[in-house]
Amino acid sequence: MNAVTISGTVIHESSVRRDYGTTVLKAARHRHWVSRDAGVLDLADELGKRPDIELVTVLDEAMRPVGLIVREALFALLGKPFGREVLGKGRAAELAEPVPTLDAHESLFYARDGDGEGSPYRALVDGDGRFRAALAMRDLAERLSRITEEDIELAGRVQERLEAANEPVGGDGYAFEAWSRPARGVGGDFWYSSRLADGSVFMALCDVSGKGVAASLVVSLVWGMLRMYDFRRGLGALVVALNDAIVTTFHLEKYLTGFFCVFSPSSGTIEAADMGHSHALLVRGGKALAIRSGDRNLPVGVEPSLSPALRRWRLRPGDALVVYSDGIPEQEDDRGAEFGERGLAAAAVEAVAERRSLRDTLPALLDDHRGRVPQQDDMSFMMLRLSGA
Repeated sequence: MNAVTISGTVIHESSVRRDYGTTVLKAARHRHWVSRDAGVLDLADELGKRPDIELVTVLDEAMRPVGLIVREALFALLGKPFGREVLGKGRAAELAEPVPTLDAHESLFYARDGDGEGSPYRALVDGDGRFRAALAMRDLAERLSRITEEDIELAGRVQERLEAANEPVGGDGYAFEAWSRPARGVGGDFWYSSRLADGSVFMALCDVSGKGVAASLVVSLVWGMLRMYDFRRGLGALVVALNDAIVTTFHLEKYLTGFFCVFSPSSGTIEAADMGHSHALLVRGGKALAIRSGDRNLPVGVEPSLSPALRRWRLRPGDALVVYSDGIPEQEDDRGAEFGERGLAAAAVEAVAERRSLRDTLPALLDDHRGRVPQQDDMSFMMLRLSGA
């Protein structure tokens, strides 16, 4: 039989035993109960002294639930004309509302409302059917919501750490900057940069399908592979390895578009794999030119096999390469007008011409454009800028 602590003459409280962290018991906060033979008026009088008790579970002699008495409903009955007189000789079992039972060791994540016939409560029982606690379904929903919020917060912190761990890759004759801001605390956009053993620089900007924690799993997987990859194997082999890992792990349910490139400071050449991304600009001579890949590479993770086509070109002194995610041009204002490719191009040209940081100017321009409209998608960009006229 359950151990109990005595709260009063009529109302008892089940003892708090070990509650595993992922069971529905963690969300249950109603542990008070009365025997089926308890007097209704005695119960009401004790509840009047205990405003903290929302409901009590009525139990039989074997400590099995008979039903629930909700404080508010009981006092509503007593408040009717002659309520106390009518209920004066009543017993708790006579007022108890039937309540569905649920295994107290059921997982928080698998408890469902389907068997409850609309009841907002569940009586949680042990393996012998004895009472452990009463669960309000709203408390379960709040508990799951808190877990989701905590997961999103943790994923956001992980992404911040990953971004902070990127290597500063600027050097003589060139500068690099990047920026990213998720739409929902954690997102699927990310950028990566590192200096390679031969003095060249690797850069990547990716946009994972979807948002939230699921997208952050892909981000962590890709970031880890980029961190450990032997770039002597080449850019094409990297993209193939990423595709194999995402397909194997997520079974074609997640994918990413991405722009992967290696820059050689000594020659100014860029070798790039544009994997279904197509959001890149070349700023040259006061103009921004769209870089479009005619190779039509598929996004990474869409097909089990991939043969990426690579492009090469040379940057001139004063040029800048800007790669961005679609969340930037597609951001709308309160009239539905997008920031647009032109708005981004103008911001990039101005930043290059005035030798200002695009990271300092572009976020403010985007926020001025959207006004009170929420950020609609993750936003990211990276820019490689060469010195000289």
